[in-house]
Amino acid sequence: MMSFALFKATLKKNWLLLFIFFGVLFMYAAVIISMFNPDDIAQLISMLDAVPEDMLKAFGLTTAITNMTTYLASWLYGLLMTSLPMVYSIILANRLVAKAVDNGSMAYLLSTPNSRAKIIITQGLYALLSLAILSAALFGTGVAMCEAMFPGLLDIYAYLKLNVTTMLANIAVMMTAFFFSCLFNETRLSLGFGSGVPIAFLLMTMLGNTSDQVKILKDLSIYGWYDPVKVVEGSNVLGLDLVYTGIIAVLFIAGVLIFKRKRLPL
Repeated sequence: MMSFALFKATLKKNWLLLFIFFGVLFMYAAVIISMFNPDDIAQLISMLDAVPEDMLKAFGLTTAITNMTTYLASWLYGLLMTSLPMVYSIILANRLVAKAVDNGSMAYLLSTPNSRAKIIITQGLYALLSLAILSAALFGTGVAMCEAMFPGLLDIYAYLKLNVTTMLANIAVMMTAFFFSCLFNETRLSLGFGSGVPIAFLLMTMLGNTSDQVKILKDLSIYGWYDPVKVVEGSNVLGLDLVYTGIIAVLFIAGVLIFKRKRLPL
């Protein structure tokens, strides 16, 4: 139920965006991994002494580092591995649908033998798969760098579990932006809601981390439903992974149905 020709064309048009975000995230990961010092974790933690405690909490940083896996879970996955993929999701989701309607290129696609359903399903699958590929590439290169610099110190299974949950959370955000891109015909509205809701989720998580009095904000945010450090320490996230998968499916289907039935200014 997808067009391989359209998928290939979409990939050709958007591969550079994917590559840029992979490059930025790879660079951050390489720097953070290289900073780890297994012989003096206390010195590593001391780097945070000058940072206010509320700011540490907001950015998901913790001084409760016992090994390389918890270090990466806090310093890399506390914020970076959600905030930058969020930006990628907002840009890509808007490009795939609302911007195409706004600039008239969707009219060309609809003039082909492909149905509306096939076109929007193809665009949605590209959004989903591109983020999955980004996550898989970062996991693979992250493991490779850890094994090259610090052989045997990374708990690969725990790291994989963390990456799967983070990937699903990021794809849920991607599908949120995709839904609004399907809902609105104008780029300004698509970007307004498609960026506003994910950014609100991120800010709610950061604020909820700072105090128990506003913890409810974190509990209402897609990003706040799991703690990366607790995940690598053995927290069961299978139920949460299923919840994220359900959200992804609902938003994907809703976006497809809305796009099939709405009036387009073509």
